[in-house]
Amino acid sequence: MTNNLTKQELVSKIAEKVGLSKKQAGEALDATFESISEELTKGRKFTMTGFGTFSIKPRQPRTGVNPQTGESMVIPGKLVAKFKAGKKLAETLNSIKSISKWINQ
Repeated sequence: MTNNLTKQELVSKIAEKVGLSKKQAGEALDATFESISEELTKGRKFTMTGFGTFSIKPRQPRTGVNPQTGESMVIPGKLVAKFKAGKKLAETLNSIKSISKWINQ
């Protein structure tokens, strides 16, 4: 098993905790992410109290340098996803138990 949580693993956890089939849990998860994505593209934030807030932030066009040629180039602007952890998630991540796992590797 890797350190990354896969979609299949998340679907299995949801199905087990809620008592749904894996297919139903997968469909619910897909619908959730699709709904969040749709609202973000409309400029709305998504807040789940205690977990965090997803929002979009425009990144302005900027001048960069092509590392292969050294020529200046314009990097186009785009929208980037932003996440700010909620209070409960931040407290959980910063608990002694969680911190010691990462520091004492």
